[in-house]
Amino acid sequence: MASETYDYEPFDNTDHTMKQIADAIRHKGYGKDVREAIAQGMESYDRTSGELFKCMNKVEEKTDQEIEDRKKGDGNLKGQINNLQERCQKLEDQVKQLQKNNDDHEERLKKIEQLLFGSETITVTDPTDDIKASQSATEISDTANDDGSISTVVIS
Repeated sequence: MASETYDYEPFDNTDHTMKQIADAIRHKGYGKDVREAIAQGMESYDRTSGELFKCMNKVEEKTDQEIEDRKKGDGNLKGQINNLQERCQKLEDQVKQLQKNNDDHEERLKKIEQLLFGSETITVTDPTDDIKASQSATEISDTANDDGSISTVVIS
């Protein structure tokens, strides 16, 4: 059996490492020094674990906040995408309506050009004689008849 040597020097209340505390618990010869080493070990453990728990809580809070921000960001991004898709659809609908209106105007312009520059005649009122001027009116319709012709009405 190996003989154990005990250290009978007092264990002072200075800042010791965990290794020094463990050695004191194993080798101090007086009970009060062993108890002091145990107490210092527990205090050191409490300080260290308290700091670790604080750090862990901060990391957890940051992680939770980052997860929440990412969820909000994804939801916000999805909302923005949906909003942009709706706006694009409305713009496409407007473009289609404008194109239809433009096509209608082009067709009406062709009919008016046919009427104005074709073989049709238009009566114009002579504005030189204020009271005795011949009263005449011309109505030009830009809608086609069933046979495709354009009708004009002249009232004198």
